[in-house]
Amino acid sequence: MAKQYDERDRKKDKKKKGKGPILFLILLLLILALLWLMNYLGLGFGFGKGSGGSSSGSDSVAASTSDSNTETTKTTVTVTVKGSTYVYDGAELTLDDLKTKLSELDKDKTVIELKDDGAVENAMADAKAAVEGVGLSIVNTSDDTSSEAS
Repeated sequence: MAKQYDERDRKKDKKKKGKGPILFLILLLLILALLWLMNYLGLGFGFGKGSGGSSSGSDSVAASTSDSNTETTKTTVTVTVKGSTYVYDGAELTLDDLKTKLSELDKDKTVIELKDDGAVENAMADAKAAVEGVGLSIVNTSDDTSSEAS
């Protein structure tokens, strides 16, 4: 009788040893499937779809704009309005001279940034109209007088 019990215990031990590696493989496959699913949903490792896509959107519009398949880098040109004169490329110009200079720029590769440095009443509006009149786009208009007042 004791032999029968010993023989049963040996068989139970063999069954227990046989179940260990199988349970380990099943657990490993479940973990891998979970990791794959998390990666697919963008929840891990940074390789998934996610909401960021190929570009996070932190790039400035002035720095680059993308067309359907090509990316064009645009150059930002600053025009500062001081009183009734316009400073472009380090030189003070009249409105007509500014229009001439702006018309020479490439409309597809250049954007204009207008800065107000103590401009007279209509000078900023005239500068904006001049830029739009030659077909260039304006990135933003900043007011430098607010920083001088403080």
